Amino acid sequence: MAVKVKICMGTHCTMMGNLNLQESLENLQLEYPEQIEIEAIKCLKFCKGDKAPVVELNGKIITNASAEKIVSEIIELVK
Repeated sequence: MAVKVKICMGTHCTMMGNLNLQESLENLQLEYPEQIEIEAIKCLKFCKGDKAPVVELNGKIITNASAEKIVSEIIELVK
């Protein structure tokens, strides 16, 4: 079963680094093409205040998402 990743690309999340996060996840997807599904979406509506950037990982909302944090969680899930 593939890990489903939704990356918020709303204005605030984009300004807070989700473009870099998306690039990191796309590189990881090259290593695990059958195991990771990435979807960029308009807004998850969780980025108010200091919670951006936001990612949904298999239905779990993760705020203040860094590339290191998300990549680490995905690697644990695909093992």
